[in-house]
Amino acid sequence: MKRITGCLVLAALTLNTAAWAADYPTKPITLVVPYTAGGPTDQMARSLAQGLPSN
Repeated sequence: MKRITGCLVLAALTLNTAAWAADYPTKPITLVVPYTAGGPTDQMARSLAQGLPSN
C-alpha cells in the first residue's frame, strides 16, 4: 500500500512540473499598500515592486 501511494505522489509531482513552465503572470500586477506614502511599509513595498519582473 505504501509503495502505491508513493508512486502516485511521485507521478503527481512529476506531472505538476508543466505548470511551472507557464508564463505567469500574463497581466500586469497591481500592488496595493493600504498605508500612508513614505512610511516603512510603503518603502518595503516599493523595494519589492522594483524586484518584480516587468514586461
